Amino acid sequence: MASRRSTPPAPLDSRLVEEVVHGEDIRRPLGLTHSYPEEAVVRSLRLQARTPASFGGAKELVARVRLTAVDAGVSIGDGPEVRGTALSLLLAVSGRPVAQDELDGRGVATLTAPR
Repeated sequence: MASRRSTPPAPLDSRLVEEVVHGEDIRRPLGLTHSYPEEAVVRSLRLQARTPASFGGAKELVARVRLTAVDAGVSIGDGPEVRGTALSLLLAVSGRPVAQDELDGRGVATLTAPR
């Protein structure tokens, strides 16, 4: 299989979401940290923000807040602001729990409310 050059049957951004979010699903409970390329996390966040919840995204949720990635110079949406790293925002919009101190702003309660 090492010489195979085909890719999984999914767009790159979708595969990035899978790698980053599911990677954190494994790492965080074990207390492990990992540094992802900024572009991969930002592309993942943008995909989740434009993908409807029925397809595993957070388009409807993001429509109610403004996400600001303090480490990547990215803002998405309108409404009460939620500030955090691009990774923390990605995890939150993907329905993953994040530590209270990872997010800040008037929109945090809206973003992290049980779905």
